[in-house]
Amino acid sequence: MNRLIAAAAGGLLALFSMYWDDSLHTDVGRDTFWSAPHVLLYGSLVVTLAATASWGIGRVRGRGLRTATADPLLRWAVVSAGAIGVSAPADEAWHTLFGRDAVLWSPPHLLAVIATFALAVTLFRAIAAEGGGRPLMLGGGLVMAASLAPVMEYESDVPQYSAVWFLPATTTGLTLAIVLIRRFDQHPWAVTRAALVTTSVRLAVIPVLAALGHSTPVVPPVLAVALATDLVRRWRTSPWWPALVVPVAVHVVYVPLLPLLPHGTTVAADQIVPSLLLSLCGSALVLLAAEGLPRPRLPLVRTAGLVVVALTLALPLVSAGRASAHDPGQGTEAGEADWRTTVRGSRIDVTVTPEPGSSDSAVLVARRAGQEVSAPLTTSRDGVYRGDITVPESGRWFLYATFRDTGASATETTETWIPVEADSAQRLEESRPLYVPPAPQRDGAGRTAATVALYGLSGAILVAVARSGRRTPLPQG
Repeated sequence: MNRLIAAAAGGLLALFSMYWDDSLHTDVGRDTFWSAPHVLLYGSLVVTLAATASWGIGRVRGRGLRTATADPLLRWAVVSAGAIGVSAPADEAWHTLFGRDAVLWSPPHLLAVIATFALAVTLFRAIAAEGGGRPLMLGGGLVMAASLAPVMEYESDVPQYSAVWFLPATTTGLTLAIVLIRRFDQHPWAVTRAALVTTSVRLAVIPVLAALGHSTPVVPPVLAVALATDLVRRWRTSPWWPALVVPVAVHVVYVPLLPLLPHGTTVAADQIVPSLLLSLCGSALVLLAAEGLPRPRLPLVRTAGLVVVALTLALPLVSAGRASAHDPGQGTEAGEADWRTTVRGSRIDVTVTPEPGSSDSAVLVARRAGQEVSAPLTTSRDGVYRGDITVPESGRWFLYATFRDTGASATETTETWIPVEADSAQRLEESRPLYVPPAPQRDGAGRTAATVALYGLSGAILVAVARSGRRTPLPQG
């Protein structure tokens, strides 16, 4: 049991490292392999994998190879650890073949996130198989915390996609976590206990990042959602109730709280209805994968039809464009640029002094969640560029100053960026890197095939995790 506790603690530390790394990218930009959050992330993963391997070796001893390979927990430990191992070279190969990609939902990144979730579920099941007790609460907290990793950028107010996807992604992950926590922890308040651990970990993350001078994520109000689901379970025992309760509870709790939380992505009023419809679909699909069709059984065609109708109503209202922002893969450094920004509500006044030299033309671009606004930058004889830009909504925007020099043979482009908070009274004076931007991602049949393969593998792992332990009792010992 001690090895499993060490593995779960290492997993929670790895999740903390991910938020630290995300914060560093947001405030500073691209960092090195040996940055502090990277070292902590890889070190904590090594601890988790080593402790899991030690536990697995202990289960294999004295059983024989055939019995050991039939153990579902050992199989899942191998699969999840193997998927984590595959995601790293897959990410490097993706960058080499198709270009830089700093989006959390890119195929190799999402594979790593889902593999981590699968390992968290495996550790949770292993703790249950070893007798449960108080460590089961730690395992449940790890599962719930890992289920929120896909919305890490939304929780830090650096959305790459429209905010309408924030709560559906949150709801889908929480629904799967709740289903699995209830499956392997029979405590009447199992979900609430797990939410307490998740909330405590996030409360510990914030002062550490604040002390380091970095941006902080929100504390997700999952405790209220967990209480709602546990209370409804005491009233209605059907496993299908989470498909309704979780989406509604998430929207009732998150929507009014997000505008009050620093660095949380808010959901606009016109996005609430499509967000709720997408959330209901996501939760229903999770329950279909995890529990099968409800009893009395609805005809498959009718069930599929309800999902299609809900998606048809929601998707036309959804803008899914991705912003080229939040550390988009800074290229070769070409100097420095001194920034001065003053925020007055939705207007941002900018002064940029690139070094070295001036350029033939310059433009200021603001990017956030698939939106892009541009404005000209004018220069004076002293080489200082000035301009202002008005953004359509509050929150963190990434400002890019792009400079183009038209030479005899080719056009050379350099850029620099800085994050700013719209609808604030923020004033910034910083020196930021000036760099040659990397080439955009290359499309083609190879990238399409790699995307299908990696997303397909991620989806297969999720479905298998959702169905894990559903029919076969856990082996004891």
